[in-house]
Amino acid sequence: MSSCSSSPGESRRPVRVRVRVNAELVLDAGCCLDVHGPDGLLHVVEPPRTTLFRQVLGYLDEKPDPPRPPSGSVIGREGVAAAAVALRWGSYLAVLLDREKPAWAEVDSPSTSRISDEEMARINIEASAALAEWIDLCRTDPGRRLYERLVSRAVVYLPMPRKSAKLEFTTFAALAQPEAAARLLELADSTKLERVRGDAARHPSRLFGNALLNVAWRNGPVENIHAGQFRGYPLDQRRMRPAEERELMAHASGRLAMGMAVCQQFVLEQPSRPWAEQVLPYGLAELLLVTPSRWTLTECSREVRLPV
Repeated sequence: MSSCSSSPGESRRPVRVRVRVNAELVLDAGCCLDVHGPDGLLHVVEPPRTTLFRQVLGYLDEKPDPPRPPSGSVIGREGVAAAAVALRWGSYLAVLLDREKPAWAEVDSPSTSRISDEEMARINIEASAALAEWIDLCRTDPGRRLYERLVSRAVVYLPMPRKSAKLEFTTFAALAQPEAAARLLELADSTKLERVRGDAARHPSRLFGNALLNVAWRNGPVENIHAGQFRGYPLDQRRMRPAEERELMAHASGRLAMGMAVCQQFVLEQPSRPWAEQVLPYGLAELLLVTPSRWTLTECSREVRLPV
């Protein structure tokens, strides 16, 4: 990966931030430039013109189908595929987990935050936007033939710590039941319900994707990595240990498998509710630790500003 580092008072030309996935694919994660702000030098990482998810999806579109289906259950493979395309390689997390970088000296410090707030925001935005697109691929594919081919390709061609996930049922899955959804709507504040209903009508897949990413990623072991304080986050060093990557991806894959199972449940639901009505509870469940607070429904990426 091209590094973006400079000494105080030194200005550098913008450099591309690249991450190698495998021998065939190198992702463009954006452009890093140095900016002198009121509090000193900043590394500013601007997002790429084509999102990381679209780069990964374009690669999978061009790959041949594997000669034989990957091992494991179908839903387990779906969880791993969703984690791979939307989170591990389809978001800024790929920069922090870059396997070609040396480990950061602070990687073993329990008091050090290894993801800045702005980096976390970019991961959340990119991964939830990617997940919304992935969910739409699943939902709108008759017979799921193309979607399942992409799942198999993702599992085979995208490096991941494990190739199958254990399905985990949580409160998220319970909200898919019409009876549970109706009870939640009855208890909701009328003003909030009207606002969320409008959000669900305009951005149903993103509202659902935000909630799913919240339970699969944000409310999980990453909190231990994000907690703490630090200034001067390096872009040319790996921020997490391999064991932590395995834990993060296992947690995310299991819950994303559950989320994709819910999507299929919605498709097959009889009598079928409109998609916006099905996802409505996922915008009302903050107290159940499902709905994230103030996440965007429209952005697909965001720049990162890192004090040096």
